[in-house]
Parts: sequence; C-alpha cells; structure tokens
Amino acid sequence: MSTIACDTPHCALDEPAWRTVCKTAAEHAQRGCGLSWDHWVTLFSTEIDVQASRLPESQRVQALQIALEWDYATPAERQATQEWNAANGYCSHGIELGYCPAGCGS
Repeated sequence: MSTIACDTPHCALDEPAWRTVCKTAAEHAQRGCGLSWDHWVTLFSTEIDVQASRLPESQRVQALQIALEWDYATPAERQATQEWNAANGYCSHGIELGYCPAGCGS
C-alpha cells in the first residue's frame, strides 16, 4: 500500500493522494473481510490508523474525517463493536457464533 507524507510539519494534506490511500485500503479490506461488515470496518480502519500515523499530526484529523466517507471507525468504536458482538453471541468478525467460516464459536 502506498503512503503519503510531507517533509514539513505544517504542509497541507494532499487530499487526492489521501483519498487514493483510503480507496486502496477499502479494496484490501474487501478482499479480506469474508463479506462481514464488522470485519471489513476493522480491516479498513486499522489500515487507515497505520497510514494516518505516518502523517504529520496537523493533518491527521482532516485525514480521518475524509476516511469517514468509507465508514472509518475509531479504535474506541471498534472496541465497542467487539464488546457488543461478544455480549450478543457474535464472533469478532461480526457473524453469529457457529456460522463463521473462520471457525469462530465452533
């Protein structure tokens, strides 16, 4: 996956390049999610966190705002989803226990 960076800490976010990063992360997540929405959000959002951590601090809020267009979820939101899944009979992939193709709950 490509990354974008800036040599100076106060340069503007390259929005077209960041949107390309988001699009690529979404495509990678789609290939690995097994058609589970919760798992897709986790894969996508985790990759966005990695890529955003490479940006200057001053650009991260804007970058994550753009990632919301692809349904980015914060680490706290992802944790809340995992807790809800666990409390309600779903595996970490968001699939009912016993039905996950990865063998969760079997």
